[in-house]
Amino acid sequence: MTKKITFFFIATLFLTISFGQSKTAKFIIDGNVQGYSNGTMLYLHDLSDGSYKKIDSTIIENNKFAFSGQLTTKYLRSAISTTDFADRVAFWLEKGLTTFIGEKGRFNKAIFKGLKIQDDQNSLNKLLESSENQNATEYDFIKSNPKSVISAYVLSANRSTWSKDTLSNLYKSFSKEVKQTDFGKNIFTFLSLNRTIKIGDKFVDFSQKDTTGRLVKLSNIKGNCILLEFWGSWCGPCREENPSLVIIYDEFKQKGFEILGVASETNKQQWTKAIRADGLKWINVTDLKGGNNNAAMIYGVSGYPTNFLIDKNGVIVAKDVYGEDLRNWLLKLL
Repeated sequence: MTKKITFFFIATLFLTISFGQSKTAKFIIDGNVQGYSNGTMLYLHDLSDGSYKKIDSTIIENNKFAFSGQLTTKYLRSAISTTDFADRVAFWLEKGLTTFIGEKGRFNKAIFKGLKIQDDQNSLNKLLESSENQNATEYDFIKSNPKSVISAYVLSANRSTWSKDTLSNLYKSFSKEVKQTDFGKNIFTFLSLNRTIKIGDKFVDFSQKDTTGRLVKLSNIKGNCILLEFWGSWCGPCREENPSLVIIYDEFKQKGFEILGVASETNKQQWTKAIRADGLKWINVTDLKGGNNNAAMIYGVSGYPTNFLIDKNGVIVAKDVYGEDLRNWLLKLL
């Protein structure tokens, strides 16, 4: 069985919040950190597009550090890290004063004080620490906090794994303001697109652009058997699986085997670089919406890599088949 990165991680990486555009607002981070020597460098990052983008840097002096700057949105998913990322922690940044309290080697346990959205995140984190059932704890938090941005964030992260009825009922309870966040909009889009696809169902068509900008439809891929492969250039397990997939593609292509790769990407250059590096010979498409890829929403993708094997009649006959399992399926179908 291939390793898989769960959708919760992807959502955490790829989702950020904008409560509507606001005028530029100042933020200040007042940090207190134990265990690091004077002159140790720290970085502040923007996580809004799924990658660590440096916003600023500072140094620790006498166990103290500070960041300050301007925000153009009300909230921003951010992170503080050391140079080598050995210590790092994600948090919610907004205007005003944030207090950071942490220690070397334990940034993931750092305390953030002073901001409402981070206070809500802290409350949920505390509940999860003592919880034996993460889903039930998150459900109860969302149900009890329909006006919290964190509720929309968590519900969006679980959209592919919770039932659509649960998703819809919780979404309907949200305040109008929360529904207008990026997370609320993502949930609405998912509810509109998702088809709860199962083995034995006919494939659901969609179209996205390939590396040249040409619009490609799944139904236009000609083959006796098609593998619909959801992956990402950032996804370690996906990249580890690609060499094996290339070998199988070469082995069965002349018998009518085709692959359509659908990438969860926001950066076209990074995506095309990975295609070249891994020697992918089949058509690859993306809509550059990252974890909110429309095709992934249609198919309810909750982790990467994920694939669906489609036979010559357009029926999905298998899901998540790799290596020898995939080869055996192709021997059977072709």
